[in-house]
Amino acid sequence: MTRKSWATSEQREWLEGRKGDFLESKRNETSAKEFFPNVCKDFREIWPVPPVTNAETSKAGSVDLAMKTKRDDYDRVCTYYLKRKKN
Repeated sequence: MTRKSWATSEQREWLEGRKGDFLESKRNETSAKEFFPNVCKDFREIWPVPPVTNAETSKAGSVDLAMKTKRDDYDRVCTYYLKRKKN
């Protein structure tokens, strides 16, 4: 059984569309300073982090911790490319 993807098919398509920019940033050694901050910003503009639920708040112990966890999950956009860097 395959693991459920964190990204929707629309999000994966959007990310794949930026693969060339990622590869160029790797060649220019600008991934950390330019590519990732811009991709994360653009991704969040299109798919904002939704508000936390009561269940998420209860599980995390506070609204702030629940929101941090949710933001961290949404920032997986950066690891999308890192996991595929050999492709």
